[in-house]
Amino acid sequence: PLTAPPSQLVLTLFFVISPFLEVISQTAQAFLPPYAAPPAAADVAAWRAAALALASRLLRLGLVVAAAMALFGAAVPLRGAWLLTNDAAVVAALKPLALPLALGALLTAPVAVSEGVLLARRQLPFLCGVYVASVALLPPALLAIKRAGGPVVNVWWCFAAFQAGRAGCFTAAIWGPGLWRHLRPVEPRVE
Repeated sequence: PLTAPPSQLVLTLFFVISPFLEVISQTAQAFLPPYAAPPAAADVAAWRAAALALASRLLRLGLVVAAAMALFGAAVPLRGAWLLTNDAAVVAALKPLALPLALGALLTAPVAVSEGVLLARRQLPFLCGVYVASVALLPPALLAIKRAGGPVVNVWWCFAAFQAGRAGCFTAAIWGPGLWRHLRPVEPRVE
């Protein structure tokens, strides 16, 4: 029978959908550099608002694309595993991988969009710090899963958590300051 390990099939599936997700990062890098620094005579507040509006639009677009890719990524293991294998045991083993694969794919959009925005803004030390920290944390987590002898689905849940952590850090760097300004209580003026 046509077969491969379920983890290899899901990884292949993720690599099939990844280009659709990564293109948003490249789009941000292409269109946001003019917003890297306000022109000399620009209204800085209006310039910042326009840059954030473009980044927000890219995030919405990225989430729409990621939702479609996440649905596709989940549909194959759940309903279309026969496209990948005709081994009934592998088909059954693919089903539990659908949800963490879909979540990992969905979370790739905010990672990719935010990465593109941060690259366009030249916030390289922050990006580098998050990447170094997240990559340093991932191998020990994967080794712990291996030592525990858990199912392969735990690796994919670990990947989803990895993406969630990076998405949280990156999006907080971009949209967090504006959110904080809106949530902060307004101090009454003393006259």
